[in-house]
Amino acid sequence: MFAIVGLIVSLAFALALTIGIAFLLDVMAPNRSWRSRAVWAALIAAFLPMSLPIITILSELGFTSEAIVPVAGLIIGALFIAAVVCFPAAYFFSKKRTAGRDPVSRTVFD
Repeated sequence: MFAIVGLIVSLAFALALTIGIAFLLDVMAPNRSWRSRAVWAALIAAFLPMSLPIITILSELGFTSEAIVPVAGLIIGALFIAAVVCFPAAYFFSKKRTAGRDPVSRTVFD
């Protein structure tokens, strides 16, 4: 039971982090397309929690052949989380934010 609750809390944290990063990218980089903002938000939100275990493994084992398997597993896990959990949330959030924005006028002075 505790494992299921822990998994749900971890996924909720990843979703909240994804939406927060998508919002920051929307505010800080409004000139980028909403699709690229969604992809970057999903990748950052998935790799940010995985960076601590990756750094810990590399600092303990160094850049040896023993460290390749766990680091590769963490990277593949982060890519899976980014594709399955984070990207749909960032996609719909970025699409909604862009749809609600007024179109930019091309003329400065009328």
